[in-house]
Amino acid sequence: MNADAGAAPIGAKANPIDFDHESAEYAARWTDQYRTIRESGCPIAWSGAHGGYFVPSRYNDIVAIAQDSQTFSSAKTFDAATGAVSGGVLIPAIPFPTAYPIETDRPVWDAYRSFINRRFAPKAAEARRDFARHHASRLLDQVIETGEIDFIADLTGPLPAIVTMDLMGLPLADWRDFAEPLHEIVYTPKESAEFPDVAARFQQMFDRCLVELRRYRELPPEDNLLSVFAHEPFEGRPLTDDEVLGYCNNILAGGVDTTTALTTNVLVYLWRNPDERQRLIGDPALLPTAREEFVRFFAPQHAVARNCTRDVEVGGVLIAAGDRIYMPWGAGNRDPEVFEQPDFIDMARFPNRHIGFGAGAHRCIGSFVARVMFEEMVKQVLSRMPNYRIDIDRAQRYRSIGTINGWMNMPATFAPGTRLSHDTLG
Repeated sequence: MNADAGAAPIGAKANPIDFDHESAEYAARWTDQYRTIRESGCPIAWSGAHGGYFVPSRYNDIVAIAQDSQTFSSAKTFDAATGAVSGGVLIPAIPFPTAYPIETDRPVWDAYRSFINRRFAPKAAEARRDFARHHASRLLDQVIETGEIDFIADLTGPLPAIVTMDLMGLPLADWRDFAEPLHEIVYTPKESAEFPDVAARFQQMFDRCLVELRRYRELPPEDNLLSVFAHEPFEGRPLTDDEVLGYCNNILAGGVDTTTALTTNVLVYLWRNPDERQRLIGDPALLPTAREEFVRFFAPQHAVARNCTRDVEVGGVLIAAGDRIYMPWGAGNRDPEVFEQPDFIDMARFPNRHIGFGAGAHRCIGSFVARVMFEEMVKQVLSRMPNYRIDIDRAQRYRSIGTINGWMNMPATFAPGTRLSHDTLG
């Protein structure tokens, strides 16, 4: 990871760029901003926002940093009594429980990850497909006769929440209590006046997780994660409440809104490109390949942070111990050195070395579950409302997309159809 022999390291901090991933400017022009950084003489730039952080823009630099977890740490420290927080995978850091396993490093990471790995393996994810399909159909049944839908409020928001809550063992009837704060926490700028109220609602979600955990401790073991946390020993001992909250933070926050963002962006793209929409309708076997291209292009999980543990050079740039790094998967996925015509969607692109689910040891554990949920939602929409029309003038993007590249709402109309079931959702 050192620079070429004899090359002097670039002092990026001496020439900071005007860059803030939480800003409206970033939300509107992020691809242009990364292109400018990538084509500059310093493709790993320094921003003074939020205490200062490096911004790599090239695929190979981003992957190299992600794969060196000893030098570039994900670890977070959080004092619940004082609210003091440092490190972690968010810039700026926010005072919530350390997310397990994503905000730990090896060897601790290995233990926490292996404890839940089998629940997120490809076979386990595929076993949830019928459940996802069933609930996607039930959600569309609620609106199918009306000819109107808000894709986020009525489908792409609730379905990932319901599937993830079922995986966790949380009451499905209360999905709104989880879906809404999970969306609000990512689109509300962390330094805005309303963020404390959003954070309080997010905390209530964790409080509910603890209530359910204690209930499971009094019951025989069941086939869900909270019951596993309540009953199965971790390295010969029970998990603490804080460790369970850490798992809940990672699984709920990481598994819900990212899938919502991906699916909603794709529905917008297919509406704007009716030939592509018809292509998927006519050739549904193309969907898995197209799905990977959509993940590359939209980068729903836009970035994570890392913390440098020693002085090091990356791409000819000196990064010092203690420096923070903003790791934009979206920038790497648009690198023309790796992807031909990176700013265009090719639904048949293969192979596709995208890093939309991250890279290195901390790659998204829920990627296979996310793929299943995405496919089932898109299939339902294309089969039951194939000529949907989005009211893009009323749709609102997230005010901040530096963590998740999503939308707040997505109103649309379609030709009314017929309910497939008379079931209702809570």
